Amino acid sequence: MKRKFLLIFSVAFALFALLTFTNTVKAAEPSFDPSTGYVLNGSQKCFFANGNEISITARDDGQSGATIFWADGTKHVDVPSDVNVFGGSHADSTTYENTRITMNSGTVKNIFGGGLHESYVTNSEVIVNNGTVTGSITGGGANVLANSDNCAPQAANATASPTRVINSTVTVNNGSATNVYGGGEGLSYTENAKVNINGGNLQYVIAGGSNGYTKNAHLEVTSGQVGVLQSINRGEMETALLETFGGTIQNFYVGGENASDVTGTIHAVSVDIAGGSVVQNLYMGKSGNAPITANSGTAVDVDIYLGATVNMANPAEFNGISVTQYVLVKINDVDYELEKGKTLADLAELPNIKNVEGKEFVKFVIKDTEEVFEETTVIDGDIALTAIYTDKVVPAKPIDNSPKTGENNILNYVALSIVVLSILGIAYIIKK
Repeated sequence: MKRKFLLIFSVAFALFALLTFTNTVKAAEPSFDPSTGYVLNGSQKCFFANGNEISITARDDGQSGATIFWADGTKHVDVPSDVNVFGGSHADSTTYENTRITMNSGTVKNIFGGGLHESYVTNSEVIVNNGTVTGSITGGGANVLANSDNCAPQAANATASPTRVINSTVTVNNGSATNVYGGGEGLSYTENAKVNINGGNLQYVIAGGSNGYTKNAHLEVTSGQVGVLQSINRGEMETALLETFGGTIQNFYVGGENASDVTGTIHAVSVDIAGGSVVQNLYMGKSGNAPITANSGTAVDVDIYLGATVNMANPAEFNGISVTQYVLVKINDVDYELEKGKTLADLAELPNIKNVEGKEFVKFVIKDTEEVFEETTVIDGDIALTAIYTDKVVPAKPIDNSPKTGENNILNYVALSIVVLSILGIAYIIKK
């Protein structure tokens, strides 16, 4: 699959993964009240890992909520089901190099790979293997949540936000959540966001953040159930690459959902929908609170591959947009990929199909009807063909009845030599 956006994203992600700030530290002690498992920020219950790797599992006391374990196994604490779990810190100018949260079971309200308000993380990672997140799984940080404590220095725009994550990765393998975001919340900043959906039941999946600035995002779905998938919600994004290799998506928006509260602006989107994917409704969506069109300023590239089930809810939305659809051409029970609207002459494998050793190609026929199918016929849908061959006739080698001049000359030389030797022999005897 051709993906210039993926190349841009990968290079940027690798570059920034090497960068740290001058006051970077690996981790500090988590922030929480041992008696409750959280600290209050405004009305929000929060647990801050402060750069420590943690895991979340169901409580063993029969109560709802979860138990948070330190990665080294030395500590754990029970938390209620309405807790917000942060990989980063709160109101802290320290940059934490890595955060990692792994959820295996239990119930929490929100998970953030970054921190709250002023907070800095270089690489955040959230992995959900199972469990329930009643709110959002967010790769970046939170800038507005619990804003009553006014801890965050304010910025004029999200690119200057003090709530920062350079590289965020969210992976959902199973479980359920209301929202999944690659970027951050509120007036936050995320440089590169990666979202992997490998299963689960998810209402909303967004490549960028719920708001703020996400520079580049890459969203990949291999399995699971998704209600709404979109590149952007609110805020601003530069590029998004959306790829599906499986799973079922009810409503897929290239841009943002057609809803009044979805106002985000995105500059370029590339979409690949591969075989095994089921998209019940594909929409163009919007950017900057206006529909994306061929002239709206958002660069769009959509590729729909073999075996994908895709329903364009309103095909007119894609007029003038780069959309490449592929059809299945089955020849002698072998599948070939061909762009819709092309002919057999455009099939790269055609010379190999026609040139079979020991066979002479005759024609193509439609498998079901045996009607002759011309190579110049435009193909707009899946089709099954049979290539008809005959055995190649090898002509017999012609018999050469012409005199063998070379062989005759040799015999003549031999005979002449015998005659000469005989004469010489007779002369020698007479002389004696």
